[in-house]
Amino acid sequence: MFCANFKTESKLSTDSFVSALNYYLPYSIAVKSCEEVDESFHARFSCKSKEYVYLIWNARHRNPFYKDRAYHYTYPIDVDKMNKAAESAVGTHDFTSFCASGSEVEDKVRTIFSAKVERDADFVRFTVSGDGFLYNMVRIMVGSLLDIQNGKIEAKTLGEIIEAKDRLKAGFTAPAHGLYLNRVEY
Repeated sequence: MFCANFKTESKLSTDSFVSALNYYLPYSIAVKSCEEVDESFHARFSCKSKEYVYLIWNARHRNPFYKDRAYHYTYPIDVDKMNKAAESAVGTHDFTSFCASGSEVEDKVRTIFSAKVERDADFVRFTVSGDGFLYNMVRIMVGSLLDIQNGKIEAKTLGEIIEAKDRLKAGFTAPAHGLYLNRVEY
């Protein structure tokens, strides 16, 4: 479930707001509940943690049902090797190497709570949770993990790339269509 916030001077009850919003929203979006919150609340900046999932379709043949929903990667993936490389990202670090170049964010220190790679048949799923993420951070982590396990970059772990504080030491930026915001906690 995800959250949005806005300010209003409306006198509608929260239940009436839910009905009114759902009336005007497209069928693919639904408001389940509504509540009044303190003015200091911000849906993006008040969260305590976020969890992202990156989905890879790992097979020679493409899957038309996952076009634009998962990254089609045809080369072999060693999940154990990727997990070993990913575990060094857990903790509080300066993630400069995993930030899109040109970013104006000054503080690139973030805390990663967990990072794991799992296989389910032809799907490989990278799940990462943390207190916040830089622009393209998860996609660059995925590209780096794929490049590490294939020997395309010198680093053997994400930790080595983190220590470099250099975007050029990280792997490619994986395509956006495999990335999903899975959970937000307040």
